[in-house]
Formats: sequence, structure tokens, C-alpha cells
Amino acid sequence: MSVKEIISSVIDEWFLYEPLLFNVYCTHKLEANSKMKCRFRTGKRRIEYNPELLKDKSALDIEQGLKNEVMRILLKHPYQRLPQNINQCALTTASDVTLNEHCFHNKMIKDAAYYNLKPGLSYEEYYKKLYYICPDFEAMENDGKNQLMPVLKENEIWDYEAAADASELWGQDYEMIEFVNHQIQKAMKGNQWGSISGKFHETITASLKIPVDYRRILSQFRASINNQNRKLSRMKPNRRYGFEYMGSVFEPETRLLVAVDVSSSIDSEDLKNFLSIINRFFSYGIQKIHVLAFDTEIKQELEFKGPARSIKIIGRGGTDFQCAIDYYESHPQYQGLIIFTDGNADVPKLRLHKQILWIMTGKREYDYAINWIRNLRSNKATWIP
Repeated sequence: MSVKEIISSVIDEWFLYEPLLFNVYCTHKLEANSKMKCRFRTGKRRIEYNPELLKDKSALDIEQGLKNEVMRILLKHPYQRLPQNINQCALTTASDVTLNEHCFHNKMIKDAAYYNLKPGLSYEEYYKKLYYICPDFEAMENDGKNQLMPVLKENEIWDYEAAADASELWGQDYEMIEFVNHQIQKAMKGNQWGSISGKFHETITASLKIPVDYRRILSQFRASINNQNRKLSRMKPNRRYGFEYMGSVFEPETRLLVAVDVSSSIDSEDLKNFLSIINRFFSYGIQKIHVLAFDTEIKQELEFKGPARSIKIIGRGGTDFQCAIDYYESHPQYQGLIIFTDGNADVPKLRLHKQILWIMTGKREYDYAINWIRNLRSNKATWIP
């Protein structure tokens, strides 16, 4: 069987006997990626596998590799707030050690003893210690220097470069954390843990967080598009290594596009809430926001250079998201799009993988729309309480 067929058979088995693993797996898309250096990796709402690296592996090894990634998702490792000056290699390695120490022993990944570390520590504690052990490939790549792999056991070099590649997609995602927490809560209520042990129950339930806050989603989205302006420069020292490595500078202007649904299903109170949130972005340091008012077509284009007290809206027809999506994709200067809507329209077609944040008028509208938004790559959603 091919690697894809083996994975399909594993998922079929999980559907029958591993309800929690199956439900968490279904929150992500499975994609083949022959260019990555690792066998599996998770992040940005997808699970990627390398068919070339897995073609000679047994079905049992492939299942275990897939299970490792789903366990990382359960612990929210790929979606937590990342530390400053991250070491990608240390992130994955700390996650591996945590899985081995708190979930199950797995010969495919290393335990704490391999790195001469204490057993039973938390993921964050392991990361802090492994930060000084694992090489920082990003810093090495920026500087063009080579660094020898550490040898922790005689005649054995652990593949730290693959470990660094395995966490390449990791990044803070409050919405995905909420999805995963919902599946954990379902398992707790129905006792649908499958083969997951009682010890791991405690580890998973301890990771539950408070519900999503739209203000944090906004802040995260703003930070994400600001990060696109990051440039490497010899004129500024690196925070960790000084002038030995290149530092970071940011371009001053963030180009944000906002599309406001002004169809007949949006009432005046909703529009006031939308305007209030648009104004909030100026407190985040964004200097200019281009605003589209749309229903079935774009009715107005407005340029905000500061908080606005009111706007005069033209529209109030039906709703078609495609006009706003097409505008965004045809204007590459915009680094992010926010769409304010009630979600009551056909699913748009996206050609490009550009960042979009959907802000719904309420929880009910969010619960309806999230079923199709989660299938759009680089799209996130929240609602206004």
C-alpha cells in the first residue's frame, strides 16, 4: 500500500476505536509535502507528511508518527504563544520529550534521559533547557555559517535539522486551541478517550484554557501582519548574539484592508460595533486602513488615517463575499484582510493563501460560518460578544 493508503486505513481504525484522536485529526487537513526534511509535521491547521521519507517505513511506524502529531495538537504545542527569539529545533525536541515523559514511551522520539534532563518536567521547562542544547538553524541560515550537530551519544547524531523543520508551521492560534479544547471536553463528558491512558487524561485536561477572546484574536492578527514587515539588517544587533548575527528591523507601514458587510441583514448596531473595532487598530500602531463597504458588490472605498466617529453607508442589498475577496487578491500591497459580516452568503473561492480574519456579528453566526471558514487556508474567525 502507498503511504496515503496506510494513513487512510489508520484513520478508519481511529473512527471505530479512537474517538478523541479521530475528532482532533478532523480539525486539520492532511497534505503530502515531499520538500520538508521531516516525516510528519503539524501547524497552520494541517498535518503534513513526506511520502518519500515514509515509503520504506512500516504501517506501525507511520501510524505512530501520525499519532505523535495528533498528540501534539491535543497538547496545543503547535498553537501556543511562541517565546521570543525562538529556537525551532528546541521547540520540536521539547515537544518530543514531553510526549515521551507524559503520554507514552515511543522509540521514534527521544526521552529526557537522552538529553541528560530530569524526567517529568513541563513542555516549557524542557524548552528552556533544550534552547541551549539544540542548534539554532534560523540564526545560522541568516548568517550563512555552518554549525556542527551536537553528539549526545557515542557515534550517534540526532537529526536536529529535521526537528527544526518540524516546527516550521507553529504559531499562535487561539481559535484552533478552542476547537481542540471543545473535543477534549466532549471526550470528558462521554468518556470517549479510546486507548489514551488515565495519566495522559490529566495532562490533556490540564491544558484546557479559557474561551477565545476576540480582542486577543485582533492583537494576534495585527502582530501576524506586522511580522511580514520584518527584514534582516546588519545595522542592528541580534537580540541573542549581538552583531555576530543579523538583527531585525520592521518597515513602518502596515497595509490593512477591511471589508464591511453593509447588506440588509446587518443592522445599525452591528455597524457601530464594526466601526469601534476598526478604530481599535489605530491603538495597535497601524497608521492607515483602507475600508471597503460591500453587499453584492463594492459600494464604497474609504481611507481611514485615524479613528472615525461615524461613516455614511451605502448598500443594504444582498451579500456576496467574492467581490471583497477578488479586490484583496488583486491588490498585493495589502498584508491582511478583515471581513465584518454575519456570514450569511455563499462560500467564496480563494485563489491565493493570504491572511483573512472573519469577524462575525455574534456567537450563533460564528457557529454557523466556522464550518466552512475552517476549510479555507490562512483564514481565521471570531465573533463580537
